[in-house]
Amino acid sequence: GSTPIAKTELRGVESHGMICSSTELGFPKINDGILELDESVGELVLGKELNGYAPFNTHVLEISLTPNRGDCLSVLGIAREISTFYHTPLKPIKALNFTPKSDLITLHTDENIESHLAYYLIYNHSLKTPLNIKLSLAHNNALSENDLNNFIEFSVHFSGVILNAYGLNTTPVDLIIKNDENNLESVYINHQKRSTIAIKHQDQKDLSECLLLEASYTDPVSLSLKLHALKDKTLQKDNALVYRSARGSNPNLSDGLNFLSAQLKATILESKQTKHSLKDRTLKFQLEDITEILGLAVEEEKIQGILKNLGFKVSAKEPNSKPQILEVIVPNFRHDIKTIQDIAEEILRFVGIDNLASKPLHCVSSKNSNPHYDTHRFFENLKHKALACGFKEVIHYVFYSKEKQQKLGFEVLEDPLELQNPITTELNTLRTSLVCGLLDASLRNKNLGFKSIALYEKGSVYNSKREEIQKLGFLVSGLQKKESYPDAKGKAWDFYSFAECVSRIIEDFSLEKLTIQTPINHPYQSAKIIQNNEVIGVIAKIHPKVIQKLDLFESYYAEIDASKLKRPAMLLKPFSIYPSSVRDLTLIIDENTAFSRIKKALKDAQIPNLSEILPLDIFKESDNTIALSVRCVIHSLEKTLNDEEVNSAVQKALEILEKEFNARLKG
Repeated sequence: GSTPIAKTELRGVESHGMICSSTELGFPKINDGILELDESVGELVLGKELNGYAPFNTHVLEISLTPNRGDCLSVLGIAREISTFYHTPLKPIKALNFTPKSDLITLHTDENIESHLAYYLIYNHSLKTPLNIKLSLAHNNALSENDLNNFIEFSVHFSGVILNAYGLNTTPVDLIIKNDENNLESVYINHQKRSTIAIKHQDQKDLSECLLLEASYTDPVSLSLKLHALKDKTLQKDNALVYRSARGSNPNLSDGLNFLSAQLKATILESKQTKHSLKDRTLKFQLEDITEILGLAVEEEKIQGILKNLGFKVSAKEPNSKPQILEVIVPNFRHDIKTIQDIAEEILRFVGIDNLASKPLHCVSSKNSNPHYDTHRFFENLKHKALACGFKEVIHYVFYSKEKQQKLGFEVLEDPLELQNPITTELNTLRTSLVCGLLDASLRNKNLGFKSIALYEKGSVYNSKREEIQKLGFLVSGLQKKESYPDAKGKAWDFYSFAECVSRIIEDFSLEKLTIQTPINHPYQSAKIIQNNEVIGVIAKIHPKVIQKLDLFESYYAEIDASKLKRPAMLLKPFSIYPSSVRDLTLIIDENTAFSRIKKALKDAQIPNLSEILPLDIFKESDNTIALSVRCVIHSLEKTLNDEEVNSAVQKALEILEKEFNARLKG
């Protein structure tokens, strides 16, 4: 150590010095001055080295416990765990055999008392604390100058039972257990309050020849609830006592009383205890349940061995049943065992978590979305695409002017279905199109000085039968690009640039000529929108007369039936690694032949290797014919095509065009 022992002379005798106190020896402080040995450390032999005595040649273990393991707040609890781990039988605390020699105690207990108590009346006790007890208590910072308190504290430390002692000056003893003014269970001796059970023990200073030893147990949950209810009151309490009681003490009261009586070397005159006893907690489970929780199969014998060593009572409920059911009675000192998961944890502690094989979690997740949410997300994505293309979202009332809708050529509600009490004369019907509101918004923006206007709206419209339909509306007006270099005068919208912009939002579509025109549509720049072989809407330039009348910029609109838009599925198509061949053809054809008919005829013919046909240019040839330039894209997924195969595909296309449309190559 760091304490030097120097040569000196003591009482005239040369000495190399000595160490006197326990602290100088490296032990906790026991007293001031010389450490006195007694027979509790073993037989005292003159000249024997100090480390030859067991208390001075041992290990001190400092153990940190989780709050739910109140059963391990004692040497007995720790020994129980160690005995289970090493498969060593646990030595029980020796029971004392005695014959009652008096009838001096009368015990009265109120009906609502929940605590369990036991008493020994003793005499001829020894109250000198032996050295081995002092050392043990000093290691735990629990050593005091009161010998009786030392014996009690050591017995509590060893057994885990809450103990107390009362000095008796008179006999007989009238012992009453009842609630005090705070509704806390208390002990009254001869009508004088002596302690509050599990909360506060009075210090015993003047001790008589007879002592009344008390062991008590209070349910930790019940105690905690009572203390919480009284948290606003100032209570006299012993924090160390409350700590032990609230975490669960040892309810086997005889263990504590027998151990304390043996340490005091006392004679027992009488014993008393309350009549009610603790109820057993029983759990039933199958071995497969433990396997499912742990992910590890443990033999039945091993499970029973672990639980029995821990103090559980285990039995097979139905020995011949399959699967076998085990019934476990939880020891009353294990307050933390409530469910089968707690049982599995006890088994795992002794099997060892390192013995569990790593296993991926089997998780099957169900689809959390629903059709309504999917539809909502689909149209939200369309809106974000529109915003990315420069459109601004607008929202209008579903009410509109019937007269304005009629002038623009839109259908109106049937008279019996019209609004009976409209808000105003300008909002006297339900709208049948989004275009009217978009035109009004465009005019307001023009009047505010905006030259580049692009608007988007999704909302409800109604047909003549007053049936609600969800539609999307797009309208552009004025400039597509503002005046800036290199477009000094800006760039105006045209039909094709608008159609391309809409296709970026709702995906690719094709156009077909409108068969029925309305006053709002330009007769030569309007078409049906075709997607997935279905008409989903209309795209058109606003008629110049309407533009002039409303004083608008040149404008284009598209109105689409939202219910006919389908969320595109992911389609995986093979692509050719071989080069494509392109052939441009100029056809002389009737001017009334729509390109959509030409494309459909070639597609229906399923010409091998003809993958695409595109319109390039058109110009007037004669009074009733036009020259239409088209491009044929030809390629194969399997090989590079030679000229003969390419020409064969072109020739078949020409034959079909000649047969169906009387078309010919321009010479």
